[in-house]
Amino acid sequence: MGRVMDLAHFGLTRRPFRPTADTDAYFASPSHDAAVEGLTSAFAARDGLALVDGSTGSGKTLAALKFLEGLENDVPRLLIPAPRFARAAEFFQAVLFDLGVEYRGLSDHELRLAVMDQLLNKLAAGHPTVLVLDEAQHLNSELLEEVRLLGNLETRSAKALFIVLVALPSLRERWTKAEFAGLAQRVSVRVRIEPLDREESAKYIWHQLQVAGGRPADLISEEAINLLTAQCQGLPRLLNQACSLAFNLARSAGESTVDTEAAMEALTRLGFQIEEPVQETLVLPKPVEVKKAPRRRAA
Repeated sequence: MGRVMDLAHFGLTRRPFRPTADTDAYFASPSHDAAVEGLTSAFAARDGLALVDGSTGSGKTLAALKFLEGLENDVPRLLIPAPRFARAAEFFQAVLFDLGVEYRGLSDHELRLAVMDQLLNKLAAGHPTVLVLDEAQHLNSELLEEVRLLGNLETRSAKALFIVLVALPSLRERWTKAEFAGLAQRVSVRVRIEPLDREESAKYIWHQLQVAGGRPADLISEEAINLLTAQCQGLPRLLNQACSLAFNLARSAGESTVDTEAAMEALTRLGFQIEEPVQETLVLPKPVEVKKAPRRRAA
């Protein structure tokens, strides 16, 4: 069985249930939309720091990417995933690298000054820089202090940097300690991505298939959706994994529709413990036309 879904077999035009964050398949749940709108408002207000947190697989990165996608094209932006830096110097080197600035041979102090100089220059050219630190719970105390200091960098008119911390809830819990009080006080927006409820989970599956050019009602049974949504805890990552595997299993069996058997086998292979049958059934969404939102452009 191949790992990539046979699109032609299911009449799809692109792969649904992708393993990486994909803004083209963004599902506008209330929680995700609130995160995107919160970040957009904070950036427009020229705040310095914002936090988006949530459990593993809840779609935090996707919300941050959707926010970045909505910015005007000339807004400078940086995305640093999994910032496991041992020293502040490594963090500054990563920033300068993404900005296309030479950093080799510079001392720690010179690296810090070079980053500040670049940020102030870009602000003078028109916009503050947006920096997204994904998996920010990995930042140690020294790096969190550097983040706080960079968030304070400003001119008389505006801050030079808007920092988005994307993290597990453990980061917010660390801020209860006195040593992080200065940072916590400067976070203007704190948004938590909540798991999808059962109805939202069903709509999520429906949406992914529609974006991929399919007719969900022809591709997956109501019973299969009911089982998948009951087991995947409202986490898009788990829904993607389970649905992708279920479709591959259906294809291997020569079926054009994912039924309960394929969904059950997919969940079992992924390690889910299914002890009791699902009692509650869902009212599935009606087919709707999926339109991609136009990308914003600089004026």
